[in-house]
Amino acid sequence: MRNTAVLIILTALLIGGCTESVIQQPPAPVPQPAEIEKPKEQVKQETPKAMEQEKPKVEPEKKKISGGQPGKFPELTVPMSLGMQLKPKCSTTEDIKEVGSLGAKFIRRGFYWGGVEKEKGKYDFTEYDRILKDADDNGLRVLACLFGDNKLYDCRLPKKQGGIQTEEGRKGYANFAAALAGHFKGRGIIFEIWNEPNVRTFWRKDGMHNSPEFAEEYTALVKETVKTMRAADPDCLVVAGSVSCFWDPSFNWTDSCFSKGMHQTGISGWSVHPYGLKSPEEYTAGYARMRSIMEKYGVPKDFPMLNTERGFAVTKTKSWEGNPESEGWAGGPEGMAFQYQAWHIVRQYMIDLMNGICLTSWYEWAGEEFAIASKDKKRPAYYACQNMIKQLDGYSLKERIKTASDLDYILLFENKAGARKLVAWTSPPLKETPEKVKEHEVTVPVEASGSLSIMDLMGKESAVEAVNGKLSLKLSGAPQYVTLKR
Repeated sequence: MRNTAVLIILTALLIGGCTESVIQQPPAPVPQPAEIEKPKEQVKQETPKAMEQEKPKVEPEKKKISGGQPGKFPELTVPMSLGMQLKPKCSTTEDIKEVGSLGAKFIRRGFYWGGVEKEKGKYDFTEYDRILKDADDNGLRVLACLFGDNKLYDCRLPKKQGGIQTEEGRKGYANFAAALAGHFKGRGIIFEIWNEPNVRTFWRKDGMHNSPEFAEEYTALVKETVKTMRAADPDCLVVAGSVSCFWDPSFNWTDSCFSKGMHQTGISGWSVHPYGLKSPEEYTAGYARMRSIMEKYGVPKDFPMLNTERGFAVTKTKSWEGNPESEGWAGGPEGMAFQYQAWHIVRQYMIDLMNGICLTSWYEWAGEEFAIASKDKKRPAYYACQNMIKQLDGYSLKERIKTASDLDYILLFENKAGARKLVAWTSPPLKETPEKVKEHEVTVPVEASGSLSIMDLMGKESAVEAVNGKLSLKLSGAPQYVTLKR
């Protein structure tokens, strides 16, 4: 629901960008109950694989960090804040090389406690050493989602079905996280505590989604983990949240976390998974609502927020809690799903840049419904993403140009040399499916004249004429790129 207040917030975010501020940790955080759960395979999640044989510890070779410096979030210049999620079965050396070739700058990957610590106090990082090396070799940074319980520790209270509620479990998980932070110090990793802890699927099977109990348990885990990780590496980036869906109960859960002291844990940022919405343009109101909750507890307006998982499926996803199509199916004719996915991979990144989101991780690189690369075949979304990066590489968003309709998006980008481009599209009405987009023409004021190059979603070039400082564009759901000044 766009309104004037939301647009004001958006403007402030766009000007402020993504900062590296940190919510400071209090001198003596008070622990509370919490715990961990085994990864459960579902449509958009991954099952951990056992790690390989332990090898002698070798000091990792120091490499140039792509997309930023250790202890800092990436700059909001295309494509520095763009990432892809990889599952264990789709994170081979070749997969990582292909993500780098695409032009993305991050990979999100699960780092599993149970696979790393098979004997108390001994950690085998073999598989993750390989992933970090492959990432370094291909100009990629890593978002490490620290996930899963460990049978070596008593992580759960009696009759609890997952999560971490015990002091032993919290300390074990925190020590695992600290071992990772120390081992990979200076490698530019962003660490994320757990995956979607607000839902039963990934926290614990008993209890209720988005319950205050889940919030209390998770916040206690975050407090213990951040404190322990910072002792190993004071400069490590640690984000919490990983909030599943932009639904009312998810926002209530977030409020519960901050009411229980999340803002005093020392986290570097807050991560969200904006599922449950039909189009990327609807994220804006969700981001604003999430920020307003945090501001209520004294969190700065420019506190880093990350979109660490969201994609759009090409087939209808399973019903979840009585909400069919809720996980990532945009709706509309199924025969157009591949085309809609191609629209959305570009529009999602554009909307996140517009909202000052520090990282956009597309779900997912390879796999099934959400993938952009399937076996040896690339889907249209892959080529749309590739073209977006080619068109905007090195460009930063300067402003959104106002039109008569809030559904229209005309974004002005500029690079350091002063070259300028427009990215233009229109969107469906609120909560409507993608085929409800109404194609139409708009007139845009531009500082240009004569014939201008225009590229469509897939990189096909044509020309458009600017007359008397005005440009007529036909908008559709597919973003297009207009070169104003080379």
